[in-house]
Amino acid sequence: MSEEDKPKQPQEPEGQEAPEAEEKETPTPSEPSSKSAAPEKAAKPAPPKAARKKVLSYEDLEEDTLLQKLKEKFSEHIFSAQSFLHQPIYTVSVDCLYDVMIELKDSPDWDFDYLVDLTALDYLGDDKRFCMVYHLYSYKHGKLIRIKARISEEEVVPSVTSIWKTADWMEREVYDLFGIEFSGHDNLKRILLPDDWHGHPLRKDYDIKLQDQAWIKKHLHIRKTPE
Repeated sequence: MSEEDKPKQPQEPEGQEAPEAEEKETPTPSEPSSKSAAPEKAAKPAPPKAARKKVLSYEDLEEDTLLQKLKEKFSEHIFSAQSFLHQPIYTVSVDCLYDVMIELKDSPDWDFDYLVDLTALDYLGDDKRFCMVYHLYSYKHGKLIRIKARISEEEVVPSVTSIWKTADWMEREVYDLFGIEFSGHDNLKRILLPDDWHGHPLRKDYDIKLQDQAWIKKHLHIRKTPE
Protein backbone atom coordinates (compact mmCIF):
# COMPACT_ATOMS: atom_id res chain seq x y z
CA MET A 1 0.00 0.00 0.00
CA SER A 2 1.36 3.32 -0.93
CA GLU A 3 1.71 6.07 1.61
CA GLU A 4 -0.99 8.02 -0.09
CA ASP A 5 -3.46 5.22 0.49
CA LYS A 6 -2.77 5.05 4.32
CA PRO A 7 -5.45 6.69 6.44
CA LYS A 8 -4.32 10.05 7.74
CA GLN A 9 -4.37 10.75 11.48
CA PRO A 10 -6.32 13.84 12.38
CA GLN A 11 -4.01 16.70 13.16
CA GLU A 12 -4.59 19.06 16.02
CA PRO A 13 -5.10 22.61 15.06
CA GLU A 14 -2.05 24.78 15.33
CA GLY A 15 -1.76 27.04 18.37
CA GLN A 16 -3.87 24.78 20.56
CA GLU A 17 -2.31 22.47 23.05
CA ALA A 18 -3.88 19.24 23.94
CA PRO A 19 -5.99 19.67 27.03
CA GLU A 20 -4.33 18.31 30.11
CA ALA A 21 -6.27 15.96 32.32
CA GLU A 22 -8.00 17.96 35.06
CA GLU A 23 -6.74 17.19 38.48
CA LYS A 24 -9.53 16.34 40.83
CA GLU A 25 -9.21 18.25 44.07
CA THR A 26 -9.54 16.12 47.19
CA PRO A 27 -12.32 17.63 49.21
CA THR A 28 -11.22 19.00 52.57
CA PRO A 29 -13.13 17.38 55.37
CA SER A 30 -15.68 19.87 56.59
CA GLU A 31 -15.84 21.07 60.18
CA PRO A 32 -18.52 19.28 62.17
CA SER A 33 -21.64 21.39 62.35
CA SER A 34 -22.86 22.76 65.64
CA LYS A 35 -25.80 20.39 65.45
CA SER A 36 -23.60 17.31 65.24
CA ALA A 37 -21.16 18.57 67.91
CA ALA A 38 -21.53 17.12 71.43
CA PRO A 39 -23.69 19.48 73.47
CA GLU A 40 -21.93 21.28 76.29
CA LYS A 41 -23.28 20.67 79.81
CA ALA A 42 -25.36 23.56 80.99
CA ALA A 43 -24.13 25.19 84.17
CA LYS A 44 -26.15 24.17 87.22
CA PRO A 45 -28.17 27.03 88.64
CA ALA A 46 -27.12 28.19 92.07
CA PRO A 47 -29.27 26.71 94.83
CA PRO A 48 -31.89 29.13 96.11
CA LYS A 49 -31.04 30.89 99.34
CA ALA A 50 -32.85 29.51 102.32
CA ALA A 51 -35.55 31.84 103.51
CA ARG A 52 -34.79 33.39 106.85
CA LYS A 53 -37.11 32.23 109.55
CA LYS A 54 -38.97 35.00 111.25
CA VAL A 55 -37.93 35.17 114.87
CA LEU A 56 -41.01 35.21 117.04
CA SER A 57 -40.90 37.65 119.91
CA TYR A 58 -43.02 38.97 122.75
CA GLU A 59 -44.64 42.33 122.23
CA ASP A 60 -45.59 44.62 125.10
CA LEU A 61 -49.27 45.40 125.45
CA GLU A 62 -49.77 49.07 126.18
CA GLU A 63 -53.36 49.95 125.40
CA ASP A 64 -55.04 46.79 126.65
CA THR A 65 -58.43 47.03 128.33
CA LEU A 66 -57.99 44.02 130.60
CA LEU A 67 -54.54 45.19 131.69
CA GLN A 68 -55.89 48.63 132.61
CA LYS A 69 -58.77 47.15 134.60
CA LEU A 70 -56.48 44.77 136.49
CA LYS A 71 -54.07 47.59 137.32
CA GLU A 72 -56.93 49.74 138.57
CA LYS A 73 -58.00 47.01 140.96
CA PHE A 74 -54.70 45.36 141.93
CA SER A 75 -52.24 48.20 141.17
CA GLU A 76 -48.60 47.20 141.73
CA HIS A 77 -49.42 43.47 141.88
CA ILE A 78 -49.84 43.46 138.09
CA PHE A 79 -46.32 43.37 136.67
CA SER A 80 -46.64 43.26 132.89
CA ALA A 81 -48.73 42.32 129.86
CA GLN A 82 -47.36 40.94 126.63
CA SER A 83 -48.60 39.34 123.45
CA PHE A 84 -47.17 36.25 121.79
CA LEU A 85 -48.78 34.93 118.60
CA HIS A 86 -51.72 37.25 119.33
CA GLN A 87 -52.28 35.65 122.74
CA PRO A 88 -52.22 38.05 125.72
CA ILE A 89 -50.03 37.07 128.68
CA TYR A 90 -50.40 38.77 132.06
CA THR A 91 -47.75 38.40 134.78
CA VAL A 92 -49.04 38.96 138.31
CA SER A 93 -47.80 38.61 141.86
CA VAL A 94 -48.54 35.32 143.57
CA ASP A 95 -49.86 37.36 146.52
CA CYS A 96 -52.90 38.46 144.48
CA LEU A 97 -53.09 35.44 142.16
CA TYR A 98 -56.22 34.01 143.76
CA ASP A 99 -58.08 37.33 143.72
CA VAL A 100 -57.12 37.95 140.09
CA MET A 101 -58.48 34.54 139.15
CA ILE A 102 -61.80 35.24 140.87
CA GLU A 103 -62.04 38.55 139.01
CA LEU A 104 -61.37 36.87 135.67
CA LYS A 105 -63.87 34.07 136.34
CA ASP A 106 -66.78 35.94 137.94
CA SER A 107 -66.71 39.31 136.20
CA PRO A 108 -69.25 39.41 133.31
CA ASP A 109 -66.82 41.64 131.43
CA TRP A 110 -64.32 38.76 131.20
CA ASP A 111 -66.13 35.51 132.11
CA PHE A 112 -63.14 33.15 131.81
CA ASP A 113 -65.17 30.11 132.75
CA TYR A 114 -62.80 27.40 131.48
CA LEU A 115 -59.39 26.55 132.94
CA VAL A 116 -57.76 24.95 129.91
CA ASP A 117 -54.46 24.08 131.53
CA LEU A 118 -52.31 24.66 134.57
CA THR A 119 -48.59 23.93 134.57
CA ALA A 120 -45.20 25.20 135.77
CA LEU A 121 -41.75 26.10 134.44
CA ASP A 122 -38.42 25.62 136.20
CA TYR A 123 -35.89 28.47 135.90
CA LEU A 124 -33.16 26.81 137.91
CA GLY A 125 -30.77 29.39 139.31
CA ASP A 126 -33.28 32.26 139.56
CA ASP A 127 -34.43 33.60 142.91
CA LYS A 128 -37.97 33.12 141.68
CA ARG A 129 -37.23 29.62 140.45
CA PHE A 130 -40.68 28.48 139.35
CA CYS A 131 -43.26 30.11 137.11
CA MET A 132 -46.90 29.09 137.37
CA VAL A 133 -48.78 29.24 134.05
CA TYR A 134 -52.58 29.22 133.68
CA HIS A 135 -54.45 29.08 130.36
CA LEU A 136 -57.95 30.56 130.64
CA TYR A 137 -60.67 30.59 128.01
CA SER A 138 -63.95 32.48 127.80
CA TYR A 139 -66.70 30.77 125.83
CA LYS A 140 -68.78 33.92 125.98
CA HIS A 141 -66.12 36.15 124.41
CA GLY A 142 -64.15 33.49 122.52
CA LYS A 143 -60.89 34.65 124.07
CA LEU A 144 -57.82 32.79 125.35
CA ILE A 145 -55.29 34.32 127.75
CA ARG A 146 -52.38 33.23 129.91
CA ILE A 147 -51.69 34.21 133.51
CA LYS A 148 -48.18 33.83 134.93
CA ALA A 149 -46.86 34.11 138.49
CA ARG A 150 -43.24 33.63 139.57
CA ILE A 151 -42.50 31.98 142.91
CA SER A 152 -39.44 30.95 144.89
CA GLU A 153 -38.77 27.35 145.83
CA GLU A 154 -40.10 27.91 149.34
CA GLU A 155 -43.33 29.71 148.39
CA VAL A 156 -46.76 28.07 148.33
CA VAL A 157 -49.30 28.76 145.59
CA PRO A 158 -52.98 29.32 146.40
CA SER A 159 -55.14 26.56 144.99
CA VAL A 160 -57.78 27.54 142.43
CA THR A 161 -59.84 24.35 142.84
CA SER A 162 -62.64 26.40 144.43
CA ILE A 163 -62.83 28.48 141.22
CA TRP A 164 -62.40 25.72 138.61
CA LYS A 165 -62.91 22.10 139.61
CA THR A 166 -60.61 20.95 136.82
CA ALA A 167 -57.67 22.42 138.75
CA ASP A 168 -57.81 19.45 141.14
CA TRP A 169 -55.82 16.95 139.05
CA MET A 170 -53.74 19.66 137.36
CA GLU A 171 -52.41 20.95 140.69
CA ARG A 172 -51.69 17.40 141.82
CA GLU A 173 -49.68 16.83 138.65
CA VAL A 174 -47.60 19.98 139.24
CA TYR A 175 -47.07 18.93 142.86
CA ASP A 176 -46.02 15.44 141.76
CA LEU A 177 -43.58 16.46 139.01
CA PHE A 178 -42.27 19.82 140.32
CA GLY A 179 -42.80 19.58 144.06
CA ILE A 180 -44.80 22.84 144.19
CA GLU A 181 -47.35 22.93 147.01
CA PHE A 182 -50.84 24.45 146.80
CA SER A 183 -52.55 25.86 149.85
CA GLY A 184 -56.25 25.03 150.12
CA HIS A 185 -56.10 21.84 148.03
CA ASP A 186 -58.13 19.12 149.75
CA ASN A 187 -56.21 16.11 148.37
CA LEU A 188 -52.69 17.22 147.43
CA LYS A 189 -50.84 13.97 146.77
CA ARG A 190 -49.00 12.35 143.89
CA ILE A 191 -51.06 11.46 140.85
CA LEU A 192 -48.56 9.89 138.41
CA LEU A 193 -45.79 8.45 140.57
CA PRO A 194 -46.02 6.18 143.64
CA ASP A 195 -46.61 7.91 146.95
CA ASP A 196 -43.18 6.88 148.28
CA TRP A 197 -41.25 7.99 145.17
CA HIS A 198 -38.34 10.27 146.01
CA GLY A 199 -37.89 13.51 144.06
CA HIS A 200 -39.75 15.37 141.33
CA PRO A 201 -38.80 14.38 137.74
CA LEU A 202 -39.55 17.69 135.97
CA ARG A 203 -37.17 19.68 138.12
CA LYS A 204 -34.05 20.56 136.14
CA ASP A 205 -31.76 19.30 138.89
CA TYR A 206 -33.38 15.85 138.85
CA ASP A 207 -31.19 13.15 137.26
CA ILE A 208 -33.64 11.30 135.02
CA LYS A 209 -31.04 8.62 134.22
CA LEU A 210 -30.70 7.54 137.83
CA GLN A 211 -34.31 8.14 138.90
CA ASP A 212 -35.17 6.92 142.39
CA GLN A 213 -32.67 4.12 143.09
CA ALA A 214 -34.04 3.31 146.54
CA TRP A 215 -37.58 2.83 145.20
CA ILE A 216 -36.34 0.67 142.29
CA LYS A 217 -34.36 -1.60 144.60
CA LYS A 218 -37.22 -1.89 147.07
CA HIS A 219 -40.14 -2.47 144.71
CA LEU A 220 -38.59 -3.89 141.53
CA HIS A 221 -35.88 -5.91 143.30
CA ILE A 222 -33.24 -4.72 140.83
CA ARG A 223 -29.87 -4.91 142.52
CA LYS A 224 -27.69 -3.49 139.74
CA THR A 225 -28.50 0.13 139.08
CA PRO A 226 -26.50 2.74 137.17
CA GLU A 227 -24.07 4.79 139.22
